[in-house]
Amino acid sequence: MIGAGAAAGIDFEAIETATKREALRIAARAIERRLTADLSDYAGPALPCPCGGEASYAGRLEKTFETAVGAVTLRRAYYHCGGDGCGRGWFPRDIAYGMERRSLSPAVLRMTGLVAARVSFAESEELLWELAGVRVEAK
Repeated sequence: MIGAGAAAGIDFEAIETATKREALRIAARAIERRLTADLSDYAGPALPCPCGGEASYAGRLEKTFETAVGAVTLRRAYYHCGGDGCGRGWFPRDIAYGMERRSLSPAVLRMTGLVAARVSFAESEELLWELAGVRVEAK
């Protein structure tokens, strides 16, 4: 793509865009591998629940998050308060990263807020994709 002779007859912007998207894809996969390989969110077979019950480890579940470098799918430890408990479940990693009950990373949430404060949601969706390569639905 950017080897010898690439400048002859090739759109420079197309080279920039393709290179940026590939670099972001590689960065997203690196983050995904690193965070999924980190099993430190497993805190043992049970954790105390705020209701006073006991939450049991229920395995590792996947969720896709939109980050500043693209979509990243993480496998995270899940704890669930069952039996006589409240039935609540949580992911310690989501809480630690400030992404509990949402699928946008803190950086994407900030970008979305900045853009949406200035233009319509539909325009925000387009601008975030065009300028940052980040997919956020207008809704």
